[in-house]
Amino acid sequence: MRSRSLVLNSRHFLVFILVSYAVVVSLFLGADTRNYLVLFAAMTGGILFLLLGLTVHLQAVLAFALFSIMTMLSLFQDGAGQSLSVGLTFLYAVGYFAIASLLDRVEDKRTFLMKVMRGIIYAFAMLCIVQMVTSLAGLPVPNQIGGSSLWRHNSLAYEPSQLGRVVGISMLCYLMLSRLPGEPERAKARQKLSVVFLTAMLLSGSSLAAVAILLVYGLSRSLPWLLLIVMVCVLIWPTALLIDFEPLQRSVLLISSLGSLDVDQVLRADHSGGVRVAPLLIYLRDVSMAEPGFWLGYGVEGIEHFFQGQIAGVSDDNVGAGFLPGFAVVYGILAFASFAWIFALWHVNRTTLPLIAFWAIFMTSSALNTQVFWYGLIVIQIAWAASRDVVRSSASVKP
Repeated sequence: MRSRSLVLNSRHFLVFILVSYAVVVSLFLGADTRNYLVLFAAMTGGILFLLLGLTVHLQAVLAFALFSIMTMLSLFQDGAGQSLSVGLTFLYAVGYFAIASLLDRVEDKRTFLMKVMRGIIYAFAMLCIVQMVTSLAGLPVPNQIGGSSLWRHNSLAYEPSQLGRVVGISMLCYLMLSRLPGEPERAKARQKLSVVFLTAMLLSGSSLAAVAILLVYGLSRSLPWLLLIVMVCVLIWPTALLIDFEPLQRSVLLISSLGSLDVDQVLRADHSGGVRVAPLLIYLRDVSMAEPGFWLGYGVEGIEHFFQGQIAGVSDDNVGAGFLPGFAVVYGILAFASFAWIFALWHVNRTTLPLIAFWAIFMTSSALNTQVFWYGLIVIQIAWAASRDVVRSSASVKP
């Protein structure tokens, strides 16, 4: 696509779609808080399959077969209403596969993606600083959406904990890509990015972001270092409560309470974080493998059956279970396992395993049809593509 002043190529479209999945700009939010920018980007990806003749990979064929099964289950269990939700899932997936196909046309995937991840992190941090300055000055805060206050900033996310997810997995992706063979990053540039990353995460004021900082550092290390970090964290864990940093204290209390598997205790430890893990605890407590619904799904009514009135402080009209266990409840464990295999386990290797772990811990509590959930899957996919490209390049230069 050309004009006299601008030439758009595959890389431009790739960056536009990828960044649209990463950011939330209030200008594009509807009254229902639906982000129309990411929906437009996903539709653009679908059009590009026709305009640019993008390749449809086997993974996409299997995914759309799964969506067809989900549609049939929805029609059988809940009628036409729930099939619209599957249609929205299909749209998010179209953007996902457009990014995967566009990335096939990029030669040096590692360098290109490291640059994109670095740009996303810098953008979040810069707006965090602007939001902090305008808050202190009593001026209108740009892009202030949900969950922001004087010392809690959402930046380019819907709310602070979403910032922790997006910036966290972006930084982890950057670090994992930097370990692949290729031109090394300058130490000064990496140190500068680390400061920018910490700035964005700490200014979010999110307990999730505080834990994500530690997890990003731990998962990006080699296995011996990771085991050592885990051992040290276990030994010093009780002293973390002595640190006068409220998000970290809330995180410590929440993680400490998870071992009890008691929903009420988890919610008392940290209600904001506990609401995200409570549905999984309830599902594990109440589900039965002997029921057909465990395998084939309970439909939308299963969400109300399992979770309505079960989570203190959450109204019956606002029952949400995220992807895990919400997807398993609605469509069954067989469809859940198929989705996890197609979009996550399909890409397991040394580079992507830490990213998959981060996504499983922090992003599966988000609903299926949310951009942050799909951004995590996209980051896994592009890191896998870059690592595979490096392996092929290394094999081709061997005598």
